[in-house]
Amino acid sequence: MARYMSGRSVNLAHTFLDDETALTPATVTVTVTRNGATTATATGPATAAGTVYTFSAGMLPEGVYSVRWDGGATAVDLATVEVIGGPLFTIAELRASDDELTAQRFGTADVKRAREVVESEFQRITGRSFVPRTAFLSVAELPAPGELLPTSDVRSVTVVGGLEAGSVVPVERVGQFAYTPEIPADATGVEVAYGFPSVPDGIHRVGMLYARWLLMAERSAIPDRATSFQPADGGTYTLSTPGRGGAETGLPDVDAVLKGYRPDIVNSVGVA
Repeated sequence: MARYMSGRSVNLAHTFLDDETALTPATVTVTVTRNGATTATATGPATAAGTVYTFSAGMLPEGVYSVRWDGGATAVDLATVEVIGGPLFTIAELRASDDELTAQRFGTADVKRAREVVESEFQRITGRSFVPRTAFLSVAELPAPGELLPTSDVRSVTVVGGLEAGSVVPVERVGQFAYTPEIPADATGVEVAYGFPSVPDGIHRVGMLYARWLLMAERSAIPDRATSFQPADGGTYTLSTPGRGGAETGLPDVDAVLKGYRPDIVNSVGVA
């Protein structure tokens, strides 16, 4: 899922493909709809440049959006994009961290993709988002009041649908967790704003370290599946390997920092 930054115009691009064959509809209409909304956020004709179609959706608030690329009888594609409150690190910061990360060797699209992978992996490993995000949860997806919301570090919960749409409901927090609040009976769901409002220094540092590794891994002389290697001058080195010995990324410095943001597992036994 492609990510864009809030406070910037969201400029979308799309290519219609039938496996490896590019399709070129004569006209394409784009509709952008925010998750949980019943009306489109932005809609209009796409601009064609060869096989690439572009559309500017303007500045969109933080959240997840579905995008419909309607090429009529030729092709109709659906995509999902997300607008977040800020990046884990900027591309300029990443390039400045290593002389090898030039634009000639690693294009903007490659670097952005690596950053998105890092952001997603860090959230998967820790259960926490280190960038501000907003998710829509329908009534059917919401845990019962008094149970924990599925997102950590909740910043606010806003009612969607019904007479009180747009109102912010109070949330009870316990550490990084928050309980599902009571919402009006006529609401269709809630928007949960969550994640760190600013990136912690340690996460910022190891985020760039992991991104550099992702970009340069294919140039490494060590085979992808190796768990140890023996250099020409002798000796054997054991590699930190994802999935073994508690390693998640396979980079000890990165895993050590991420471990500090993972909650301890607490087992509780209820007595009836």
